[in-house]
Amino acid sequence: MDGTLFETAPELSDSINLMLKDLKMAELEKDEIKNFIGKGAENLINQSIKFSSKKDPSLFFTKAEKLFDQHYSLHSRKSHMFDGVEKTIADLKSKGFLLGCVTNKPTHYTTALMKESRLIESMDIIVSGDTTEKKKPDPLPIQYALNQLTIGPKEAIMVGDSCVDIEAGFAAGTYIVTVPYGYQYGESIISDKVDYAMSHFKELTQIIN
Repeated sequence: MDGTLFETAPELSDSINLMLKDLKMAELEKDEIKNFIGKGAENLINQSIKFSSKKDPSLFFTKAEKLFDQHYSLHSRKSHMFDGVEKTIADLKSKGFLLGCVTNKPTHYTTALMKESRLIESMDIIVSGDTTEKKKPDPLPIQYALNQLTIGPKEAIMVGDSCVDIEAGFAAGTYIVTVPYGYQYGESIISDKVDYAMSHFKELTQIIN
């Protein structure tokens, strides 16, 4: 979701900085916060606190989580899809492909954004960060989605933007396709585990035709 379907960094960064301001901590540059996106809200909050204050995030997490939720709940649904995503999803859906979103984002944020964008109408399954006991890069969320759709790993393509997605897809046994934008934590997504590296999301319709 974050970094593959939606450009969520602006809203997440603003919410994190408002949280840090409430905690009387130094605000961060948006590019710094962007490095923490994609591994779940808990990681985003903890890494932001640690980077800002150099203090143990666990001392502030309970309060910080409430503050972040207050701010991000107001902004989460404002994120926009990346160029080509909406049309590609519509094209794939019209051709009868099963579509799903597997994200580390908590359910209430995921649902709000998917409903606001109306992308929820095209999804056959949505797995959020709190749907299963583990998050990506663990394969469990992808395995859960495959089981719900009653399809095998080699009937599925995991499309992602980071090493978290690559590792999750590889462990689950799916084909792996990457997009060149998104949130990669400064890590390279060039990997032998990737079956195809797209230059644009719309290439997805060409790959699976």
